[in-house]
Amino acid sequence: MNITKRLYTYPVLSEERDDYTDSVFDAEVQYKMNGVNNLLFNFDIEMDNKELQKMILEGDAEYVVHIECANTSYRTTIHDISNHVSKEISIGRINGRIEIIVLIVTKKDVNHFVNSNWNEDYQGLSFELSKGSILAYKNIPAIDIVKNYEEFNSASSIFKVYKRLTTEPKPMEVELSTAQIGIGLGLEEYEIYSRFCDKEEFQPILNSMMVFPALVYVFEELKQENGIENYAGTNWYISLSKAYEKRGVDLENELLYSDKTSVQLAQEAMELPLNAALRKFADLFETGEEEEDV
Repeated sequence: MNITKRLYTYPVLSEERDDYTDSVFDAEVQYKMNGVNNLLFNFDIEMDNKELQKMILEGDAEYVVHIECANTSYRTTIHDISNHVSKEISIGRINGRIEIIVLIVTKKDVNHFVNSNWNEDYQGLSFELSKGSILAYKNIPAIDIVKNYEEFNSASSIFKVYKRLTTEPKPMEVELSTAQIGIGLGLEEYEIYSRFCDKEEFQPILNSMMVFPALVYVFEELKQENGIENYAGTNWYISLSKAYEKRGVDLENELLYSDKTSVQLAQEAMELPLNAALRKFADLFETGEEEEDV
């Protein structure tokens, strides 16, 4: 729920705005597990505007920290006058992308709001503010929380093959809005897939037939305008990004600034799946021919 391009009828302190001079409003967040089931967030808020500090001390304003997880619909708000704030959240309530914004908000109606550090455009003016007006804000960079990360270590684990409820022949479909990348197959195709998916010797072939084209589609979607923004909070994107980090490669840079096609990116991510599939074909057929000769 970050604040972006919002218009205000009065000056607001933020690094993204020029309403104030010689004033700082900043916040840092650190988080760690606290026991087995809880995540502890610690916020350190920096604010050096003396008149806003006075409003907080006199009870006219307060610090507000809003935490939100779109994946689980969890949200909470912390109200405090201290610039050191902590919040413990059950790990079961959050998963994926966490968005945080730190604010200074009025606790009551404020008459004749003025500040000596406003830029020259506001000098000589005063404003009438209602309770809940935002005086300052800091958008915290999104935090990605993935539970049981080891479940997502391999490329295939971020995919889930599911059965489409149709008896008619239909093209394979790819679903990106869920925690895992969904690959939808018709009833007949799914029944054949289910017979062989647990057999290790067929994995390279199945991956090249289904996972590889699905991943090409994924990269094509991510390369579109706002593509990364649309999917950055999903578990599959976070896991894919972390897999790239382990190789010392930034996924976003690969998508936006390299000249590699989606086909090339998909092959690299899966460590040349077509090569592995063709070798497996050769092994299977050569073994079969040798048994017939005997």
